Amino acid sequence: MWLLSILLLYFGILFVISHFTSKRNDNADFFLGGHRSSWWSVAIGMVSASISGVTFISVPGWVSSTQFSYMQMVVGFVIGYVLVAYLLLPLYYKNNVTSIYSVLDASLGRYGRKTAALFFLLNKTLSSALKLYVVVIVLRLFILPYCDIPLPVIVFLSILIAWFYSHRSGIRTIVWTDFTQTIFIILALILLIITVCQLLNIRATDVFSLIQESDHSAIFNWEWNSKQNFFKEFFSGIFIVLVMTGMDQDMMQKNLSCRNLKEAQKNMLSYGVLFIPLNLLLLSLGVLIMNYNQLHGITDITGDQLLPHFAQQANVLTISCFVIGLLASTFSSIDSAMTSITTSIINDFKSSDTTIKDRKIIHFSIAILLFLLVMAMEWIHNEHAIDVIYTIVSYLYGPVLGLFIFALSNHQHKGRYIPFIAILSILLSFLTSQMLLLVNYTMGYELLLLNGGLMYTGLRLTEKKERIRTEL
Repeated sequence: MWLLSILLLYFGILFVISHFTSKRNDNADFFLGGHRSSWWSVAIGMVSASISGVTFISVPGWVSSTQFSYMQMVVGFVIGYVLVAYLLLPLYYKNNVTSIYSVLDASLGRYGRKTAALFFLLNKTLSSALKLYVVVIVLRLFILPYCDIPLPVIVFLSILIAWFYSHRSGIRTIVWTDFTQTIFIILALILLIITVCQLLNIRATDVFSLIQESDHSAIFNWEWNSKQNFFKEFFSGIFIVLVMTGMDQDMMQKNLSCRNLKEAQKNMLSYGVLFIPLNLLLLSLGVLIMNYNQLHGITDITGDQLLPHFAQQANVLTISCFVIGLLASTFSSIDSAMTSITTSIINDFKSSDTTIKDRKIIHFSIAILLFLLVMAMEWIHNEHAIDVIYTIVSYLYGPVLGLFIFALSNHQHKGRYIPFIAILSILLSFLTSQMLLLVNYTMGYELLLLNGGLMYTGLRLTEKKERIRTEL
């Protein structure tokens, strides 16, 4: 009964926020919120959009196999946020864009723009469905003792709720629901850490020493063949932020809702700084839970099972904190994904005179598509779902990275075979990664760099041929 009360209270807060931010219902407000968002509200809200439900579960569980090496990537993230703030945001604001892929028109024409937008749509729908699938599996474990609700029903209700509070005012509502959900995530993390400390019977002042002395707190990895090698993770972190934030309509749409470029840059830099302590909290929670498990002889619980298993056997407060954090991180990803996908479809593939009714139909259709994709993901069984998501990004956002680098370097290529170059770069990246296994080299997220480099090379190799064809 208490769990149901928590769920109703949480959803009630979201609906209240939606009510007060849905006064305007036109397309311009849905896309960019009338450029009225405060930089600080966007910055805080973007944290929850990045810390998805999968991240909330997976990062603490990653400690068992990769220690604190994830921080190598997080440091790279910070450099990436600086590049986005001073390289990409000025470009978007200068061109006054709604869809960020419209900046590719001048250099790559409609084929380049539609290719980038299409890969964004593929990545966002697949990764959002995977995030939701992982979370509802875990959420059902906590609901099952009280009510045996089938998995499809939980998925349907989750998507329906996210659709309901975001379908009217879009990004304006999402900025404030994400802001609220970030507060919930931070509170949940702090309360979970306090709970573990109490169960371990240690003071808050001793937590740092315990983590520092743990075998799982090592940050740096210098083994070249390892996926967690420092240079691989650091540089991959930079480029992952460039594509997952700077070249991602979902994340940039929130930035573009700010009042001006200066505020958007303040938002991006603040958000980048906030990302460091939040990930440290997640990893620290993982170390503390592993210590708790060792004291109780629990040795077979690792990966994505670590945090849910601990929450299940802990007290009511711990379960409450876990469920709230999980819900907050999940809904902040799903609602903004539906809004950004709608925005991209309308601005990159449809005409500019799309009506409000058309927009609502598209938004609702995306909700249905997400439901179907989640239901089709029963075959996915991976100990680290976040690793799967980053791999998807490496394949699908590689061509987007290559397209943007080509456009930013002032080259011209408007050939109709740009989509085929993108597909070829993905296939070559996959084949290369498989061939390297033969020499005992496992590719990490540097796969993204290879993929983007192949896309850029393909465009450069065919650039002259396309110029000659155009002149003829």
